[in-house]
Amino acid sequence: MVRLAVNPRGLSTTTLGPDKQGKCSLRIKGNKLEAFPRCSESNFSNLRRNNSFAYFDRTRYVSVLDSIHARAILFLRPRRFGKSLTLSMLQHFHGIQHRDQYDELFLDLDIDKDVKGDKITPGEYLILDFNFAEVNRTRDLNKAAEGLAVNIIWSLERFYRVYYSYLGGSSGQLMSENINQGDAIHSLRKLVLIVDDALSEIKNRGDKKHPLANVKGIYLLVDEYDAFSNEYMDPHNLQPWVESDASSLVKDFWATVKGMMRLPYGIQKCFITGISPLSLADNTSGFNIAVNMSFKKEVAGICGLSRADVEGALENLQIQS
Repeated sequence: MVRLAVNPRGLSTTTLGPDKQGKCSLRIKGNKLEAFPRCSESNFSNLRRNNSFAYFDRTRYVSVLDSIHARAILFLRPRRFGKSLTLSMLQHFHGIQHRDQYDELFLDLDIDKDVKGDKITPGEYLILDFNFAEVNRTRDLNKAAEGLAVNIIWSLERFYRVYYSYLGGSSGQLMSENINQGDAIHSLRKLVLIVDDALSEIKNRGDKKHPLANVKGIYLLVDEYDAFSNEYMDPHNLQPWVESDASSLVKDFWATVKGMMRLPYGIQKCFITGISPLSLADNTSGFNIAVNMSFKKEVAGICGLSRADVEGALENLQIQS
């Protein structure tokens, strides 16, 4: 029997041998996979900077996604499949705040060939990210809506903290002037309009020295988009959900995203992960522009490990059964 600690999110530890609890080892007996490990590390930067992990390179898909004409992509996989790590990889490549870290994070990876070949450029977006699996749960649907609104506000505040120096002013000033704690959707709309106005002004005056001169707009990353609605939707009795503030907020969120994609420098691209397409198809019908790429061959391997990945890791480490 062979034991190697490997993570389906796309990484493996270099520590060999059995795990005492039997939770962190990949166990293969003959052609049978007896156990698969779990790991909570989903931050691309932390992963790349930690020598106890080896990264299964998925960066070539950054160029593939960039070449797809659809501006909003839906990508579905089961839980524990590495979706969050994929979003973190995209954030660290595309986010202007990570531009100076490019060599440290990407220099020896597949995407570097395309960067050197001028096929794609890192650091051309402001990243706005949401994780709807982080919403506090409650049995009361209207209380749940309040939790979702708080989650949206938190993401907007995080955006201002990261990008205030690029947009001008302090993070506190931007938040106090543009975030309404009682209206998450209005606050989202204002944030995108601020970015669109700032980029329009910079490009109109031809200010090539401004740090945002080459920025195209906002790249929206949404993790577990259906985690919140799946918690409360009852397929046998949809009426409570349909009539709730929570359902209205979800619909308003996606309708606003769609509207903000019409701006010249607003939301330029979306990458959305989840488990099922049903929530986007049924309850957010205002957002009918997303293309489900989950089963398209060109991006199928962006998450998780293939058999070849596992066999290659075992071979490289010269593990003998």
